[in-house]
Amino acid sequence: MKQKVSIDRMGVELIQAHGLRLIEAAEIIRELAECMGTKHKIKAKECIQRLRDAREVLQETDPQLTLEKGVEYLLKGKQHRRAATRRELEYYTKKILMCNPELARREMRHISTQMCREMLRKTFQRTSSRSKARTILHGLFSYCCRMGWLQRNPVQPIQEAPSREREKEPLTLEEILRLLRTSLLPKHRACAAAVGIMIWSGMRPTEITRLRWRNIHIKTRTITLYATQSKTGGSRCVSMPQPLLRWLRRLNLNPHEDELICPKGWIKRWGELHRASGLHPWVPDVLRHSFASYHAAHYRDMERLQYEMGHRSSQMLRFRYISASHISRKAARAYWSAKYWDRLLD
Repeated sequence: MKQKVSIDRMGVELIQAHGLRLIEAAEIIRELAECMGTKHKIKAKECIQRLRDAREVLQETDPQLTLEKGVEYLLKGKQHRRAATRRELEYYTKKILMCNPELARREMRHISTQMCREMLRKTFQRTSSRSKARTILHGLFSYCCRMGWLQRNPVQPIQEAPSREREKEPLTLEEILRLLRTSLLPKHRACAAAVGIMIWSGMRPTEITRLRWRNIHIKTRTITLYATQSKTGGSRCVSMPQPLLRWLRRLNLNPHEDELICPKGWIKRWGELHRASGLHPWVPDVLRHSFASYHAAHYRDMERLQYEMGHRSSQMLRFRYISASHISRKAARAYWSAKYWDRLLD
């Protein structure tokens, strides 16, 4: 009897040393019983030995994970991502570690929500930078949870700051026409296809630079954007409206399917093109903003627009992209009319 009590006490002490609750330990023992078969009797000593084996495995997977070690593992795990994404991750995570050395060496399981909130407030002064850092920090803890190193994500309760971006006016139909006419000139004609896709598809400028002609499907009137080409890492199929189809046919191109749509020296040539159109100073992403505004004013379908632009929700569309108040119903109808552009470009 005394031996049994001694063994039970050993088991309880071992369980508590691992930070396990008795009910969790009971679940482990039940699973061991199922693995060994119902006819096999489990002895307390065997259970203790198996818990010791489990402890060694847990130690090999580094359960006492510090923040700087977690960042190191995250960056290694994201080596397959694009260079720009990796640079962004490195910038934000290294700045967090540099500005918070006392937390850098702290175990991640002992970092609270309040510590994360204070960390973000202390490190990043601008609201937009803090919001981006919050997303990356959340991704770091989520990654460690998925790997089984952590049980919870302390960043989850921290709410993102609401977007307060200044409204950007879309280009007028006259400004878009000047851009199209300029791109048809011999000096800028190599950029014309990319210009048309940006105007009538709403793709991000960085996504356009990764696009190849094999992504363009004239028969199905779609543009396929694969995960390696999109900003968010997810693939999507973008619609090609009639004005874009007519524009590509007007260019009478016959490129190889593996050829990039944007010509060599794209950034420089694109800058020269919109300056030659008289659109100066140029507002970054203005064609994407224009697409969203004209789409919302004409189709009034937020769910469809959200998918076309590759957003996870419509919140950013409402706060940042849509300026439909500047667009009349007549102008919105003209934007999506192939006949309107054919008449002006012929």
